[in-house]
Amino acid sequence: MGIVANCLAVRASEGDTLLEQVGAGRTGQTGDWSEAVYAGKTFGSGWYVLVIQGRRFDPDQDLAPLASGREILHLSVDDVVMHSSAVLMKDGKVVWRVTSDADEGYSEEGQPPGGLAEILADLRRQQDEQDPDDPGTDYIFDAPIEAAGLVTGFRGLADTHDPALGEGFELLEPPARPARPGLFASLGQIFGFGRKA
Repeated sequence: MGIVANCLAVRASEGDTLLEQVGAGRTGQTGDWSEAVYAGKTFGSGWYVLVIQGRRFDPDQDLAPLASGREILHLSVDDVVMHSSAVLMKDGKVVWRVTSDADEGYSEEGQPPGGLAEILADLRRQQDEQDPDDPGTDYIFDAPIEAAGLVTGFRGLADTHDPALGEGFELLEPPARPARPGLFASLGQIFGFGRKA
């Protein structure tokens, strides 16, 4: 079974606000992000990262309201369909976006973070060195994860990540229902809470 996960990242000072907006609750329990559906951690970069497993959503439609008046980074990783994407938004507008898709290839929009060009060159080198008769690994898939990591410090969703990067997350209580009606009701459907049986 593959990884289907989203990361939402905001400045550390806005971490509690983000949790309130998505309706996740603090537990005080820590562990590896993979041990819970919702897990959060503040990194030394000054960003709070919320990892949500097993949920899909459209950042163009659903992230803009959360980006109003702030910077927010969204990372989506779905290795079932081999799609990964990272987008940084500020005040509801896209600053940059990096996408790797098995069918559509690699694309960039805006000005991705510094350092990504060197990482991408290395990933492409690894890709080119594979046996053409048995390609096996899509190294470019990790480019959006690396782009998000350059901003937040979290690269824990990459295939080659250091397991220690997943440790020290607070294992959060998933939302039972949306925190507020309207926008957050739709986020509730997106993130899998408040669904009708």
